[in-house]
Amino acid sequence: MIPRSRQINAAIILLVWGVIALSAVPFRGAATHLPEMEWDGHVKLYSRALFPRSGTAYESVGLTPNYDGFAEFRLNHRTFFGNTAYSEVHYETLFGGGGTRSDGEKLKARYPALFPDGLFGPPRDDRRFFDLTGTLNDDRDTMGYHRLDRAMVAFTPSWGEVRLGRQAVTWGHGFTFNPMDLFNPFSPTDLERDYKTGDDIVLVQFPVNATDVELIYVARREADTGEASLDENSIGAKLHFFMGETEADVMLTRHYEDIVAGAGAVGYLGGAAWRCDITATVLHEKSRGRSAYLSGILNMDYSWVWRDKNWYGYLELYYNGLSDADYTDHFSDSAISERLARGELFALGRWYLSGNINLEVHPLVNAYLTPIVNLNDGSGTLLPRIVYDWADDIRLTLSASASWGDSNTEYGGYPIPGTGFTSTPADSFSAWINWYF
Repeated sequence: MIPRSRQINAAIILLVWGVIALSAVPFRGAATHLPEMEWDGHVKLYSRALFPRSGTAYESVGLTPNYDGFAEFRLNHRTFFGNTAYSEVHYETLFGGGGTRSDGEKLKARYPALFPDGLFGPPRDDRRFFDLTGTLNDDRDTMGYHRLDRAMVAFTPSWGEVRLGRQAVTWGHGFTFNPMDLFNPFSPTDLERDYKTGDDIVLVQFPVNATDVELIYVARREADTGEASLDENSIGAKLHFFMGETEADVMLTRHYEDIVAGAGAVGYLGGAAWRCDITATVLHEKSRGRSAYLSGILNMDYSWVWRDKNWYGYLELYYNGLSDADYTDHFSDSAISERLARGELFALGRWYLSGNINLEVHPLVNAYLTPIVNLNDGSGTLLPRIVYDWADDIRLTLSASASWGDSNTEYGGYPIPGTGFTSTPADSFSAWINWYF
């Protein structure tokens, strides 16, 4: 059993990465040929101005704009052992800080129940089976960490593929929301989706006649004790097949202690594509008298040319059957709070409409506008973004977020019981540059 103090320091992370990368090199005199290797990655410089709202906990530490920045380095390595196996290792390191980090440390000291991890900290591996994150720097204003975000080996026999280790898996067809994607989904407000954070997974894929089968096992630990527990794991299966020209998925999982069944489809209507997913969750413990709930999405996307410009857009309707009109329920309802803490639920309302419009201003410049609207209370957030491909391997991005809504709405702000504060998202403006190699 791996002890609670299983955090891997800098030397061990580099050693693991080096051993996997160098495992492809044959011993002197070996008859095998050097396997094929691939290297790539990126360097990212990011800056942000954050504008906290009055009435929030930020007001207790000074209601001024927060200016943040970080530098991120990611190196990806793949080794192919002929047609029978391959390995993949992604190493990343990040240093950053600023006003949000400083305020977060103050809030953690004053209100540990509300801000147990502060703000602007490294990703946590408390729930993952292996802790592959090492802290390099941790003070009031700055932090630094490095980690292995992928550490996986795959075997490719004639009947399919088996992947073992830290990896990322995506199920479902949602754009903004994705209820079928149970395993570490993106947040709806994540604008950069190059990489999902990896989990410790066993994935088996194989065809049966005209059906593609995926079997998954996600190993985790209890966040509080660090003990391995079957109640924290996920195990499931997904079938992918065609019904005429329509693609269909059917899934069944035991996710933590709940049972989740789902079905999805992808089809075409004229020049547009539509997608729909629906999931039914049977709860281990009742939530406000309910033992089960439904969630689902329906979206459609389309591309066209207008005024000699390329356009693309989508609309998506999302239904969240777990929540209702009382947004403070998540402070007392473990079914909601646990999903928020695990990073698999991002909405407190019932119905949402989201979309995206993309205009190719120039072959090197694209403008995006993404609104997310809570249809129950009329509040929402707007996410504009401009992307400039300065060179083949350099990309500049400007983005912002602005929320609206009346008091006692999700995005306008609702009270946090017993504190005198409201939970209201901060507006922001961000700029970053990526160099890919």
